[in-house]
Amino acid sequence: MRSILPLTAVLLAVVHHSFCAVLRPRAENFKLYAYAGSDMVGLNVFASDGLVYAGDSSSLDRSSVSNLTINADYARDSTWQVTVDSVNGSSTGYWTIQAASDSSLETVSISTSEDSGTTSGFGLYGAWAYHISSAGDIEMNYRATPTETDGLYLIKWNPSSTTDDSATPVQLRTQSPIPVTKDKN
Repeated sequence: MRSILPLTAVLLAVVHHSFCAVLRPRAENFKLYAYAGSDMVGLNVFASDGLVYAGDSSSLDRSSVSNLTINADYARDSTWQVTVDSVNGSSTGYWTIQAASDSSLETVSISTSEDSGTTSGFGLYGAWAYHISSAGDIEMNYRATPTETDGLYLIKWNPSSTTDDSATPVQLRTQSPIPVTKDKN
């Protein structure tokens, strides 16, 4: 009869490697893109006036639109320090969930202080952005709420106690959309 010890060792190594891959920080800075079905395929995530949006920023005042890059060195401790690049220069802030005073969706913003809302518990599972709840559960509760501009969405967070049918569940990922080109044949 063959021993199952080598198989057990291999399975434990795979589980250990998979678990460490979740906890291992990214080696490079990263951007986020929003995905939700066929309507939102890799929309650019950016900031305007401190709020986080996804979509086409061309309809907004260009002086208030900022590209976001999350600093991988700070992502190691589950706090995302964000470099905000705009036409007025660059600055740093923190990826933040602002608690709502009622039971509505919470605002996702870039704040200048770590004390201005939930600024920790963020991470990546592969290319997928998540937040760890106070109970230790991985949550991916980002929502895209339509704005008055077609193709532009405000990114919010859905606390588990809230139901909002006007918002679309959205996945924030580090993977950029792959451009599709026509074959010339």
